[in-house]
Amino acid sequence: GARPTPADTMLAAGSTTCSTAVAFVRAPARVRASSRRPARRLRRSAPAAFGSGAEVDHDDVARTKSARSPAASLVAFVPACFTALTAFGARALESVDENGYPTMYVPPGYVPSPLEDGDGLGQMFIIFVCAVCGFVGMKLSLDSEQAKSEEALGEKVAKQVKVMRAATSGFVVGQSVVSLVENSTTANAAFDNHGLLRLDAAISKQTAAALLKEVNDQLAFELARAGGSAAASDAFGNVYCKGERYDLKLKWGGAGEAALREAVSAMAPFLDAAAGGREARLCEFAALVSDPGSKRQPIHPDTNYRRDRCVVTAFVALQDVDENMGPTFFIPGSHTASAHLAFREAGETGGAALAAPHQVAILSAGDTTVFDSRLLHCGGGNASQKRRVLFYFSFEVAGRENPNASVSTIREELRGKVTLGDLCA
Repeated sequence: GARPTPADTMLAAGSTTCSTAVAFVRAPARVRASSRRPARRLRRSAPAAFGSGAEVDHDDVARTKSARSPAASLVAFVPACFTALTAFGARALESVDENGYPTMYVPPGYVPSPLEDGDGLGQMFIIFVCAVCGFVGMKLSLDSEQAKSEEALGEKVAKQVKVMRAATSGFVVGQSVVSLVENSTTANAAFDNHGLLRLDAAISKQTAAALLKEVNDQLAFELARAGGSAAASDAFGNVYCKGERYDLKLKWGGAGEAALREAVSAMAPFLDAAAGGREARLCEFAALVSDPGSKRQPIHPDTNYRRDRCVVTAFVALQDVDENMGPTFFIPGSHTASAHLAFREAGETGGAALAAPHQVAILSAGDTTVFDSRLLHCGGGNASQKRRVLFYFSFEVAGRENPNASVSTIREELRGKVTLGDLCA
């Protein structure tokens, strides 16, 4: 007869070895069974894997079990499976079609079942059912993870609030933006020390009202376009405690651009020093919308601590903000290394950073709070029946690296394209 190929030899060896390994793995079950009844010496015909007419002495198998540990059985089983698979692969590669291309190995005598008229439809149905089950399972898993995440976030906020209630609280005190023209040095010194500055009437009430209308219209449009979910649209940024809170990227032109130019022009003496000069780049241009029922955010910095200031952010109220509308909480002086260290060491739920005095930004339409992105702060929960909208913009400090540059809330066509100098021209 024909001489066996190397693949035939490997396949036979792999089959025998693998069958022997299976016997090793199955042996513990038979031994356990024998311990529950009197041992009997049985001789039965073995499976075909051991050779025709072969017999297995079950007492011998039991003795083999006593000499082999489960780990030893596994050590024998894994290489055997690998050998068998290697041999099967080698055999498959030896089969070629009339053009010399490898084909799948088909055992001798194998005849496929004839297809019936309903087979294709049945297979499509099975695939459809599997796809639906997979989608439903994935959706349930994601919903479960989101629920757990929201629950953990709620617990974190509750712990923070408990600590902060025992701390001194006050309101952010402001100064007129007009005063910057005469003396911006004092304002910049206060900003360096506290990481926070309030400037009143940064934009006019008329400008604020026009932008408020534009934001409301754009928000309604984008939510309708995204089917009611901000997560499904690139018109929104990422924000803590979604649900009734939206981070809307503003379009260039119209009331948004007009409000930005007006605010930057009024604040220019301060921003020149705080943002490192006219080469500072606009990295955020958006509106934070907090609807009734929105939850309080956890205290957080927008940028994890680094030695030098890298981003300056301004929140501008587009309507009056009272205590029930979820005003922003700030912890002055928490932009320092020691404050961040204390915050992290307490698991962000206690410690000296949260026990320090904090301030609440109660604002009139057009007023702004400017803060260092390293400063600890959070948005409050909106317990009123009114929507709260803050227009905000941020500048990357000239010559400094912004670690969040690629994910900052700004439309892509504006990212890195607008400077402080462009807006002051």
